[in-house]
Amino acid sequence: MISLSTTALKVLEERYLLRGEGGEVVETPEEMFRRVARAVASADEAYGDDPAVAEEAFYSVMGNLEFLPNSPTLMNAGTPINQLSACFVLPVEDSIDSIFSSLRDMAIIHKSGGGVGFSFSRLRPRGDIVASTMGVASGPVSFMRIFDVAVDVIKQGGRRRGANMGVLHVSHPDIFSFIDAKSREGPLRNFNLSVAVPDEFMDDRPVDLINPRNGEVVDSVESRVILKRIVEAAWRSGDPGILFEDRINRYNPTPQLGRIEATNPCVSGDTIVMTSGGPRTVAELEGKPFTALIRGSGYPCPSGFFRTCERDVYDLRTREGHCLRLTHDHRVLVMDGGLEWRAAGELERGDRLVMDDAAGEFPALATFRGLRGAGRQDVYDATVYGASAFTANGFIVHNCGEQPLLTHESCNLGSVNLSLMVGPSGINWEKLRRTIHVAVHFLDNVIDVNSYPLRPVEEMTLRTRKIGLGVMGFADMLIKLGIPYNSVAALEVAGRVMSFISSEARRASMELARERGSFPEFKGSIWDIQGFECMRNATLTTIAPTGSLSIIAGTSSGIEPLFAVSFTRNILGRSFHELHPLFKTMAGRLDKRSLEAIESRGSLRGVPGVPARIRRLFVTAHEIDPVFHVKMQAAFQRYVDNAVSKTVNLPADSSPADVERVFRAAHELGCKGVTVYRYGSKVDEVLRFPEYAGSCRDMTCPN
Repeated sequence: MISLSTTALKVLEERYLLRGEGGEVVETPEEMFRRVARAVASADEAYGDDPAVAEEAFYSVMGNLEFLPNSPTLMNAGTPINQLSACFVLPVEDSIDSIFSSLRDMAIIHKSGGGVGFSFSRLRPRGDIVASTMGVASGPVSFMRIFDVAVDVIKQGGRRRGANMGVLHVSHPDIFSFIDAKSREGPLRNFNLSVAVPDEFMDDRPVDLINPRNGEVVDSVESRVILKRIVEAAWRSGDPGILFEDRINRYNPTPQLGRIEATNPCVSGDTIVMTSGGPRTVAELEGKPFTALIRGSGYPCPSGFFRTCERDVYDLRTREGHCLRLTHDHRVLVMDGGLEWRAAGELERGDRLVMDDAAGEFPALATFRGLRGAGRQDVYDATVYGASAFTANGFIVHNCGEQPLLTHESCNLGSVNLSLMVGPSGINWEKLRRTIHVAVHFLDNVIDVNSYPLRPVEEMTLRTRKIGLGVMGFADMLIKLGIPYNSVAALEVAGRVMSFISSEARRASMELARERGSFPEFKGSIWDIQGFECMRNATLTTIAPTGSLSIIAGTSSGIEPLFAVSFTRNILGRSFHELHPLFKTMAGRLDKRSLEAIESRGSLRGVPGVPARIRRLFVTAHEIDPVFHVKMQAAFQRYVDNAVSKTVNLPADSSPADVERVFRAAHELGCKGVTVYRYGSKVDEVLRFPEYAGSCRDMTCPN
């Protein structure tokens, strides 16, 4: 019999356990874990293994609450829905067709239990022209409201509402509207917002605001002005956060598929590109703005070319003697009854390739002769606004500007319960190792047994086979180890534990790869470049939010510190008063008056009679310096393939200056992004201190 808290049982009954036609619960928690274990283990049969062996291993780690997969897996595995992934990315291009196609796909994903991330950076700004109707565009924020309303009326599998992540690049002309979109409570309540910024944004320099429709610079604003606006909005409502796009791309595991937010089929550095300043090599244009000329017309490329990686390249040759060195997937313009883009590797002998004949140096068309391997080289790409193309050795080729990267990708997540990895002598490394290997096996199987909501999602997910193994219960682990959360020792534990998880997850993935093969895009990935012989999964680790999962497991959430020792949890339309279970076991010697004070206040601060050691161990989020929160996030991030989800929880009396300190610390310490939340800045909060009246919200930003 699994030991579960009252709150955990209520959450399971409301959201996870299967129901009959009359709405009655028809399975127990044990039966839920057995259903999930059996469904996920079934993938082993395709690889010649006995599913029964895997089923018992999977059931054991879930039934013991040592590892739990993401909510869609618990809800849907072994059911007709059978959609098991937590997060998806969908493209939003600058057309009504694309916008409403993504809206439809989002609805399908939400109904199946997943969450969706979008970048709205390609949509033309508010007030821009719409040539087809001679009207004006309404801008990204207006379309985000349509997505938000759609989420409101869709329940995920009939059990919960969905959530979206909305991203806008800091260079978009509507950036201020986006920043302020959630400054008052109500609009976009189903979105979390983040502003994507390059590294130099934090260095106090001008930011050109660029119309994505044509690449035109419409304004220039000092980055400190934009940062101040982000800080004030985040102080008011918790949105937006900041994403550091360059750092995210530096750790992109499959650079051959391109940068985050854009695909990058590439050319070699000696390629000749026609510019307004004459012919230049790609290497000369690296990092330098230029205007690309295509048949006499100019198109801006404000960021120049960028190196993507080292890849296999091929010489494309024509009967007329023209040659271009490029990657297999780079698209060139072809005349075949009409104009179309076709990948170099898909060309057939005799295809007619469109050339740039404006200067009279090339014919209008050339005849494809063949591709010849030319080894491996550093390769480059660029974003050319208004054309999404450039001339390369006379050929007209596509660039990355209109092709979103890693869209339609999904990731399935799971979390190891660190609080159960502590024994009498400290961390039980062997138990942690066994749990990691079972968890990686489980998450890889999910990719195979999953029923994907969209065909493009299935195709992209199977190409990279990304998984995200994370943790929960870190704060409880520290308490059991006798280490205060806000200490140097805690940072050291974070690094040791996450380094171990990362190393063992890689080991487990390599073992699977030797048996089952590497992910299809292994060649050219960072694993290939770094000399790994094989790898089953392009990414292995992610630290995701574990709200419901940590309730089920009866442990602290993710890598967060304790919110409070005593608190009220508002979920499922009900309020649950909770006292931290570890505190209960350690507070036996406290007198009744001290216990009553703690239960009413939520923390040990100012309560007489509490030993200093206990007070230090049960430090809460609002008692920890904001920058230390970021230090803890950074300690984990060093060993995490994807991102670390952690909210810097600030007390109600925090200032905008505290928020700015957090943002700057996140950049300096190597985080990929950061989010803050000031207590009391929303009317409806999941966690509250017992005595909090909810009326201290001050929407006036202090100087």
